[in-house]
Amino acid sequence: MRTKYGMLLAVIWAMCGSAQSWAAGELHLNFHMGGSVNGSGFVGGTLINTGDEPVAHGYAVVTLLDIQCRPLKSVIESFDSIAAGETRSFRIAVDGELKRYRLLSIKGFDADGFELVAIDDNEAIVKARETAERAYCGQSKHAVAN
Repeated sequence: MRTKYGMLLAVIWAMCGSAQSWAAGELHLNFHMGGSVNGSGFVGGTLINTGDEPVAHGYAVVTLLDIQCRPLKSVIESFDSIAAGETRSFRIAVDGELKRYRLLSIKGFDADGFELVAIDDNEAIVKARETAERAYCGQSKHAVAN
């Protein structure tokens, strides 16, 4: 009787443990930057799938800003499958010259359409610059008002 319950508990424990350790893709935004060449702007960067399954598809959302940090519009750019362990560059074209931008969101999805873990490896750097960015934006708006 004791062995029977022990075996049952072992099966339940194994099932619970395996339910939480499924294979999945994991998307990392490794790097991003913006620029302009000959009057045409872009935001580009590098995505890495550090998981053990493909990222079937995903998207990035960038909000374009004018020189005074006022939002102009948001641009969504989708991307196709990124295999496990693969690094992929992306480039989002911008109408006209790029002044400023904010990369607002990066999302990845598995083959069944479920959202995967997406990590911005630059988040700490961007957050550390936020106070200076806010000060710049405030000064820019104040300078235009005067």
